Amino acid sequence: MSPALDEGVRIRAAMERILAGAFERSNGALTIVALATEADVHRNALTQRHLDLKTSSMPR
Repeated sequence: MSPALDEGVRIRAAMERILAGAFERSNGALTIVALATEADVHRNALTQRHLDLKTSSMPR
């Protein structure tokens, strides 16, 4: 798996944990910083490399 794909998978998993209230690494806040911490990625990964996640909707 490429590094970018691995980041994307970790970010989506972190989103799901935060939204479910089952956060493991962060404080569970709905912020970029908390999401980056929860996904164990740099904040730049969210703000520069994975812009598609900003506009995509998560399945319910």
